[in-house]
Amino acid sequence: MELRLWRVRKKGEEFDPVKVYGGSPTVFSLKFNHGGFFSSLPGRKYKMGQVSYVDLVDSDEFSLHDVNDMINEMGYSSKYVMYYHFLIPGQNLDVGLRALGHDLDVVNLLQYVKTNKLIEVYTEHGSTQLSNHQLCGGSNFSTAVLDQLIDVELINSDEFRENGDKQLINVDNMIEGEMISDEDSDFLVDEDNMIEDVEVDMADFRAVVDTDTDGDEYDDGEVDDAIELDDFDSLSDEDDYPLDRASKKLRKEKKRNRDLIAEPFYVGQVFSNRKEIRDLIVKHAVNTRRQLSIERNDNIRFRVECKGIIPVFEKGKNIQSDCGGSNRKEKEVTPSLTACPWTLYVADNYCEGSWVVKTYVNDHICLNTRQVSLCTVSYLAKEIEQIIAFNPSIPIKALQEQMQQKMQIEVSMQKISKAKTMASNKLDGDYRKQYDLLRDYSEELIRSNPGTTVKIDVERDLNPTSTTRQFRRIYICLGALKAGFIECGRQILGLDGCFMKGPFPGQILSAVGIDSNNGIYPVAYAMVEAETTNSWTWFLECLGEDLDLTSNSNFTFISDRQKGIIPAINQVFPSAEHRYCVRHIHENMKSKWRGNLYKNMLWKCATSTSMVWFEKAMKEVQVEDQSLYEWLRAIPSKHWSRASFSGRSTSDILLNNLCEVFNRQLTGGRDKPIITCLEYIREYLMKRIVGVHKLIAKCEGPLTPNATKILEGIKSEANNYLVSWNGANKFQVSGPRGNQCVVDVDLKTCSCRKWELTGIPCRHAVAVN
Repeated sequence: MELRLWRVRKKGEEFDPVKVYGGSPTVFSLKFNHGGFFSSLPGRKYKMGQVSYVDLVDSDEFSLHDVNDMINEMGYSSKYVMYYHFLIPGQNLDVGLRALGHDLDVVNLLQYVKTNKLIEVYTEHGSTQLSNHQLCGGSNFSTAVLDQLIDVELINSDEFRENGDKQLINVDNMIEGEMISDEDSDFLVDEDNMIEDVEVDMADFRAVVDTDTDGDEYDDGEVDDAIELDDFDSLSDEDDYPLDRASKKLRKEKKRNRDLIAEPFYVGQVFSNRKEIRDLIVKHAVNTRRQLSIERNDNIRFRVECKGIIPVFEKGKNIQSDCGGSNRKEKEVTPSLTACPWTLYVADNYCEGSWVVKTYVNDHICLNTRQVSLCTVSYLAKEIEQIIAFNPSIPIKALQEQMQQKMQIEVSMQKISKAKTMASNKLDGDYRKQYDLLRDYSEELIRSNPGTTVKIDVERDLNPTSTTRQFRRIYICLGALKAGFIECGRQILGLDGCFMKGPFPGQILSAVGIDSNNGIYPVAYAMVEAETTNSWTWFLECLGEDLDLTSNSNFTFISDRQKGIIPAINQVFPSAEHRYCVRHIHENMKSKWRGNLYKNMLWKCATSTSMVWFEKAMKEVQVEDQSLYEWLRAIPSKHWSRASFSGRSTSDILLNNLCEVFNRQLTGGRDKPIITCLEYIREYLMKRIVGVHKLIAKCEGPLTPNATKILEGIKSEANNYLVSWNGANKFQVSGPRGNQCVVDVDLKTCSCRKWELTGIPCRHAVAVN
C-alpha cells in the first residue's frame, strides 16, 4: 500500500504554516475551488463554488493521480469528467489560468512552489470553457469511458482541442470518429460523403534512427553493464539436449548471478577501462543497497569507499517514563563515527594498458539504505529502456513505483522523469541531433523511393561567413503516392495543419485527396515553423510543381480557412476553386446563432445543388433571422454551397474530414523528433497502402464497396419516381412531392446537378434507366 503524506484540511481547522511546511522546500498546500463555474471575460470569476485545502503535498511525489485522489476524497465520483486548472501566483483569472492535465503541466506548476507555498486549483465539471485545456489531461475519467475514447483516438484530436469548448462528452453519440455534444446536437455530418479509411496498426512502430557513434551510449558517456550472463545455446533438431541438463545450467547461471552480486570484485581482477569499473560499481551499489562513494577517479587510480551508516547502541541514558514514574534506562541508537571498512582500489597498469584491482576489502558493517546516491539518471535510463520501448506512454508515477519495487530503493519523480526522457531520446532519437542527419535522411528517402520529392528550406545565419544554416521547413511527396494521384486521383485536395508536440514548436501541413472508395489519399506533407501565408505559399508552390499545376489550373481545394491559407491559394492558384469547410462556418455561426433550427437552415443552404433551391433556402433564413441571412450572404456561396460548385472535381464534399482523419492517424508521431516523426508518417502511409490492397482483393464487382453501397441506396430511392420521355434524348422525372427534374442521357446531366457534381448517377438518372 502506498504511503500518502498529503491530507485534506477539515473545514474550520486552523492552519499553521510553520507546522505544516516545517521549513521543507518541497512541501506546499493546494487550495481547491470546486463545484462552481467560470464567468465570461473580462473580469472572470469562479461562481457558486466551494473551497477546500490540501496540506503536506510533497513536490517530489506530486502527480495528476494525486489530484484525482484529492477530488475523490472531497466527494466527487471518478466516473464524471473533470478539468483542472491552476492559477499562477500573483495573477488574476483572466490571464493567469493554466491547464493542469499533463505531466508537463505538473512540472509547470511545481516551478512556482519554490516561492509560493499555496497554489490555487480550479475545477470544471463535465465541460470546460477554457481553450488552454486538452481533453484527457486532468480529466477524472472512469476507466470504461477512457477506454472507449482511446479506441476512437479522440483524446489527442486537434479538432476537439480547438472546437470542443462547452461540450460534454457523450461516447454514445460518436459518429465516424467525430464527436457530438450533449449540450446541443448541432453537429454537422455529411451522410453523402462519409469518409472511409482502412485500419492501420501503428502500435509496433519502432524508430531506427541512431545518432550515437557507439550505438549504446547515453549522453553522459555511460555504456551497458559490464557483467552480462551468457545466453543458452539454441537447440537444433539434431541435438538431443536433456531437460535435466538445461535445468542444471539454469540453476548454475542463477547461482553465478548471486555470486556476482555478493562478490563482484577480487584482487588481481583486470578491467579494460575506467568506464567498465564504474558501471560495475554502480550496479553493485544498487543491488546491495549500499552507499558507495567514488572518492578518486583519475588517469592512474580509481578508489571507492562505503559511506553507509553504522549503528551503535549506547546504554545508560536516563529517559523519563510515559506514566510519570521513576526514571528508567533505555538503549539509544546513534550513528557511529567509525567508517565502514569496505574499500576498492584499482590502479592503471601502464605496461598492459589495463586496470587491475590492487586492494579489495569486502566487509560491510553498515546498514542497507534506500537512498543510493550512485543510482543515477543514466543508470535508471538503461534499466527502463525496454519498458519504454514496449510502452512509451507509461505514466511516470507507474514507472516510479515499478522501479522502486524492483530495486527496493527510493527514486524521485524528477529523477525518473529525466531517465524516461533520456531513454526515449535513445529509442526515438535526440531532438537536436536529428536535425544534423536530416539531409542524409532526405537523400536515403529519395534513393529508396523513386520519384520522391524532398525539399528543405533553411535560414541563413546572421554571420555571412558561417557555414551552418538553421532549419525552417521540409516538404515530402512520396513518389508512389504522387504517381497514383496523377494517374487516377480526383481533382480535389483537402488542406490542413496540426501541431507538433515536441520541444520545438511547429506545424505539420498536409494535402489529402479522396480515393475511389471515399477514403483518404495523402499526397504530400510538410513540417513548417507555423501556419502563415508564407509557409502555406511555399507548400502550395512545391505541391504545384509535383502535380504539374500552373497558376491557371482549374483545381479544387477545401480547407478550414486557417490563418494565411486563403491569400496563399489566391496567390499561387488564382483560378482554383476554394471550398470552405461548412462545419467550421457553423462553429463560427454558433457564437451568435446556436441550435438545431439554425444548423438545419445552414445545412439546407449548403446542400442545395441548384441555385433555385439555394435561393429558396436562403429566403427561409431571411424570414427567420435577417442578421443571419446577411452574415451568410457575406460569405460567397461559391465557397460553401453545392449550388455554386463546379463538377470538375467529381466530388460534392462539404466537410474537410479528409485532413482531420489523416491528422488523427499522426497522433502517435507528433511528439517525436523530426526524423522519427517523418518515419512514423512514412510507415503509416506504407501500411495503409497494404491495407487498401487487401480491401481491393475482397471487392466483388466493378465498383468499390462504398460506391456499391451508395448506388444501392440510389436505386431504392429511384423506385419512387415517375419517368416521361420527350421523344429525343431527355426525360422528365417526377418525384413523390411534386418535384420535377430533366435528365439528359447523352450529356449525362440532370437539372438537380447531383450527377454532374459527383459523377455518380442521381436517383432521377437511375429512374430513367
